[in-house]
Amino acid sequence: MSFPRLPIEKFDENGLLQAFYINRFSEHLKKYHSDINHPHKHDFYLTVFFTKGKGTHDIDFNSYPIEANTVFFLQPEQIHDWKFEEEAEGWILFHSEDFYKLYSTHFELHHWPFFQSRDSKPALKIDGKIGEVLLLRFREMMEEYQLNTSHSFLKIASLSQLIYSDLARIYDNNESISAPKNSRYQNHFHQFMELLNANYIFNKNASFYAEKLAMTTKHLHRICLSSTGKSTTQLIAERLILETKRKLVSDSKSIQEIADELGFENYPYFHLFFKKHAGETPKQFRERN
Repeated sequence: MSFPRLPIEKFDENGLLQAFYINRFSEHLKKYHSDINHPHKHDFYLTVFFTKGKGTHDIDFNSYPIEANTVFFLQPEQIHDWKFEEEAEGWILFHSEDFYKLYSTHFELHHWPFFQSRDSKPALKIDGKIGEVLLLRFREMMEEYQLNTSHSFLKIASLSQLIYSDLARIYDNNESISAPKNSRYQNHFHQFMELLNANYIFNKNASFYAEKLAMTTKHLHRICLSSTGKSTTQLIAERLILETKRKLVSDSKSIQEIADELGFENYPYFHLFFKKHAGETPKQFRERN
């Protein structure tokens, strides 16, 4: 099997706001249950704010608890699935990158700490006071979405900026989340991650990325460490491990074939590499999942 990739057009509610969607979570779950009740991925940026409920949210093979006043952030191509032990309620919104670029000027999506890279922690616990503020913003956004007037796009974009600003402030102040404070480092880190996503199969050495970014490997290491608390080599390894996991659970090819596709000419080395970084062998991971 392969993971379904859901395009934003699938959730087009009114024929006009194809690049944006908002709904109460319970209504969203009810309407699209058959599409989202199993592991899947999207081509858009998604934010979920849970006001009540209990369960687990699996994102790229990591599990996070679902509970009241928890916010989740998902980026395009991330695989996720949720399992509920108690009925969940809250709000869900998502939009394309083009929507954001068109209506939100002078601030790139990757500048928000939770959308900075695949390494950004996707879960954030907030307090009740901020939760009340978010509720008001989501409700106002929903009203605009339903009105669908000529100015709805601009107001929705402005409200999304306010929501992201509120959450980014908490995200940056959360000691358990490593988020870069140096804007120059942040831009360089994003450039590195873009290069990594495009080249990780055939270029696994930190020196390749440092050269592309016109800097020393030591400086790139400093940027990665400042941004995520991890070295350049660790981030390269994690990107490879993530892609390997995706292929192991969604592809019927042999482990040897998957290793070849990911640029590992030496299968024993691939086996040891995966076990070192994933804590189990590729075969054990595939059987367990």
